[in-house]
Amino acid sequence: MTFPRPVGLLYLLLTALPLCSGLVIDLKTKDDARSVFHITSFGYEEKGVFEFTLKDFVLLVPSSHKKEYNSDHTDGNLVFILQSTKAGGVRLEEGTTDTCFHKTEDNIGDNDMIIKIPYNVITNQKEMLHKKIVIENPGSYHLYFSNCLTGTHVGFDLELVQYNTFGAEKVYLPAGKAILPSLYGFLCVAFFASFVFWIVYLFRNKQYVVSIHLLMALVVLFKACTLFSEAFEYHWLKTTGRPHGWNIAFYIFSFLKGMLLFMVIVLIGTGWSYLKPYLTEQDKQIMLVVIVVQALVNVAMVMLDETAPGAIGWLTWRDLLHLLDMLCCCAIILPIVWSIRALSASAERDGKAARDADRLKQFRNFYGVVVAYIYITRVVVFLLDACLPFEYTWLANVFSEATSLFFYVGTGWIFRPQGRNSFMKIGVDDTGDEMDAEPIPMMNTA
Repeated sequence: MTFPRPVGLLYLLLTALPLCSGLVIDLKTKDDARSVFHITSFGYEEKGVFEFTLKDFVLLVPSSHKKEYNSDHTDGNLVFILQSTKAGGVRLEEGTTDTCFHKTEDNIGDNDMIIKIPYNVITNQKEMLHKKIVIENPGSYHLYFSNCLTGTHVGFDLELVQYNTFGAEKVYLPAGKAILPSLYGFLCVAFFASFVFWIVYLFRNKQYVVSIHLLMALVVLFKACTLFSEAFEYHWLKTTGRPHGWNIAFYIFSFLKGMLLFMVIVLIGTGWSYLKPYLTEQDKQIMLVVIVVQALVNVAMVMLDETAPGAIGWLTWRDLLHLLDMLCCCAIILPIVWSIRALSASAERDGKAARDADRLKQFRNFYGVVVAYIYITRVVVFLLDACLPFEYTWLANVFSEATSLFFYVGTGWIFRPQGRNSFMKIGVDDTGDEMDAEPIPMMNTA
């Protein structure tokens, strides 16, 4: 099974986008009316380095008030704030209010640093502001821009370089993420070992193997390839601050893995290749919706990942895409519920509860596994990343990948090929509900 058009679209987007160079952030904003917004976050060890260059700064003021914005009026009203916290969460994403963010005492801590933009940089686009700060207090640092000149818009080009130092070595990953290259390498081996084990198990039980088992193997293989490319991407990000092309490989494998994973969950939920050798029109509609929306989510998330978080509209797109992803997750649960309802109705109608008990138990277990997987990877992981101390944020990544591994293993165990499995021919009545009929023999695809 191939996806030539989606992959081609993804490649075109990746080559056409002005990609940010890994952890070397280049933020360009124009005609920005936001009074305050978050730009980036980084976990610093002691002696870490924060370095930024501001250029092409433009202040757009109302023509009727142009004379009022002199050096005295602008002094201390256009600033960058480097805030320190012990956990990974930010205090504010963005806002447009009449209240001055950095002049409110509750918003600024004792260890926070305010970088004022000089008047000569504001009035002369050729002037640049370069700052290099050596961090003395370890923690999670968040960079904001604050504009307290009401009614004005700004534009600028900001280049950021952030890293920790260990002797002569520079580590461009945050303190809580520096261990990720090794962890992703280990997880890649674990998933590849699971793939090999599953292939061996299918070969030993090939007389009971159906198409869905082969697709499940392909999902695990793509997952291992995703982690392999991610391990190398983080390795280069750690040592140079740039992904050296491994981000492209990661996006392609992640795209294929995500698409195939959702397809397999929907197919298992409908009972295709396991309870019945066909898809109903209702099943096909659900699959089409899930595939199209998930494809849009994956492509758009690549665009967001390669854009600086402080860009205008970045948060809106991020929240919208998370919402679409959650809708996809809810949609894939529907076929599982329909299969459970069909099996329950079959047992009650035909009085063959013993025959259907195993199948019903399988689908109920699968429903629980899918719900737990969605909740943990879409909700719990984000809460962990925001609440954990900055040096332990890698635990959120490990927890997410471990959940995925248990989900894959659990799903494989529930629907493993075994002798008692047989197709159960399911028809559709006039109301569109699935109806059980007599079992038909197992199809052998080996």
